Amino acid sequence: MNQYSIRQQLFITYIPIIFLSIFVIGLVLVMDSTRQLKENYQSLAASNAQRVKSVIFDTTNMFTNSANYMSTDDYLRSVLTVNYSTVMDAQEAMNSYTYIDHLKKQETSIYNITIYTTNPTITDYQNFVYADKTIQKKSWFTRALNQPNEFWITDNSENINKLTLYKILPLPLSNYKAVLKMEVDYNYLKNRMNTQNYYTELQVNQNKIFYSDILQNVGHSQTFTIKNPNKNAFEKFIDIKSAPNTLVAVNHLTLSNETDQINIYSADFSAYTSLKKNVVRWSSILVLILLTTLIIVVAFANFFSHRIKNLQNAVYHASIEDYAFFNNISGNDEISKISLDFHTIIQHIKTKEEQIFQAQLSEKELLNQQQQMEFRLLAGQVNPHFLFNTLETIRMTALKNGNKDVAQAIKLLAKSMRFTLDYQGKKISMLSDELEAVKVYVRIQKMRFGDRVNYEVSISENIDSQHVEILPLLIQPLVENAITHGLEGIDEKGTVKLKIEKIAGDIILDVIDNGIGISEEKLEEIKERIEKNDIDSTKHIGLKNINNRIKMFYGEKYGLSIKSRLGSGTQVRIIINSLSE
Repeated sequence: MNQYSIRQQLFITYIPIIFLSIFVIGLVLVMDSTRQLKENYQSLAASNAQRVKSVIFDTTNMFTNSANYMSTDDYLRSVLTVNYSTVMDAQEAMNSYTYIDHLKKQETSIYNITIYTTNPTITDYQNFVYADKTIQKKSWFTRALNQPNEFWITDNSENINKLTLYKILPLPLSNYKAVLKMEVDYNYLKNRMNTQNYYTELQVNQNKIFYSDILQNVGHSQTFTIKNPNKNAFEKFIDIKSAPNTLVAVNHLTLSNETDQINIYSADFSAYTSLKKNVVRWSSILVLILLTTLIIVVAFANFFSHRIKNLQNAVYHASIEDYAFFNNISGNDEISKISLDFHTIIQHIKTKEEQIFQAQLSEKELLNQQQQMEFRLLAGQVNPHFLFNTLETIRMTALKNGNKDVAQAIKLLAKSMRFTLDYQGKKISMLSDELEAVKVYVRIQKMRFGDRVNYEVSISENIDSQHVEILPLLIQPLVENAITHGLEGIDEKGTVKLKIEKIAGDIILDVIDNGIGISEEKLEEIKERIEKNDIDSTKHIGLKNINNRIKMFYGEKYGLSIKSRLGSGTQVRIIINSLSE
């Protein structure tokens, strides 16, 4: 090295170190940011597929429950099995069955409901169709008659392929046959699933797709060619004709009959382009930094070399006692000049050390911020969806192992937890949602206590629970209190009755149990505690907090009251104002 000048030594020593460090660090950052961005796009695509799965799950469950209800409806059986003397008699009987019209008005996901019957006295009218020999020979008709459970196929109706449920309607005391057909509405699925960022396709089993964000693709094979599409959920980049390197998230939903499966394809056409732009952007920044560093290093090398030459000239002229030159560099003699140069160098070194120290502080602060961000990201990953997906995995494992009771208990637990999470942050809820939450809670308790716990609901005809708004979590704590304390010690059949009435614009809710009751002394103590306006305890929801919440929201004239007699059960009543109906 000492064979080269100071300037050349700087280039030989510092340039490779600086260039290699910046290049390696920049390359790692580019690769890491691209990897994180890719994982983010994959996670978002998977979340969209899971969202679509939830919509399909709710829709198919509603269809299955409605079909099961109709298959056990005695009135519908009587309509289908009677031999009518005239067409008008048959039409009058079909008009009297209003469940289908009510269901179609209530559920916008239903495109059409048709009942095919071999009863020759029933003609094609409204939702009923006579199944002639041509219809009876169709594959779906024969399959429905030979299969006790419902099944799903992609059926072409009105030149549009729709997801369709078929189920036999048993007529045990008749020689006639009947098959139910329910079709999912395409526009309903489009309104629920269509987003600007993702393209979605759905197919049942390996049939033609029954839903696509592009209507022209419905009825064709899926756009994405994937090996073993039914195996597992995944997200990866694949090539298709119109858009190479498309990010596709695949998910699956096994329907309630456990034989049919819906394949969900969620595609992001812009993910690869964004990843490419990210690589180009950060690579350009890396090249710009390298060029800037090169310019800075060259400038610094020239500057430093010039200073060394000035020092060399000063020392040389001092050695020959050229004091005039020495004076030109701010010195009176050789020692003063060297001292001054050393002092300048020391000040320069101190400045550099201070800059390095400040840079280290900035680096530590940046590292601390990055660690905090990583912790927040890690904490954000533990969300309700992870919990529900875990419970669903446990439930499916229990079903696979034949533990239906365990699977049912996990399903009810997940549903109850979802109600609780949905109520968080809400100031108001629908009465129907409250009743459904209570129903799920009681089912869990029945699995625990059996016939010791029974539940009855009575709602006045002038109350539409779908349109009545109340404070959340008013009813369930009362039912829970009745089961936990009211029915405690009851060996015989215990019953909790929920009675809801509307009188003069007020909603009256009574929770009545036939349990052990409360003594007069304890009842007075409970009433006194309820009347105290003490809301410090917020860990548990009790009668006192329910009373306080009602008074704070609805006014002092509303609230909670309790009646009981030892050995004769307990009645808890809350009166609230009917907000809307």
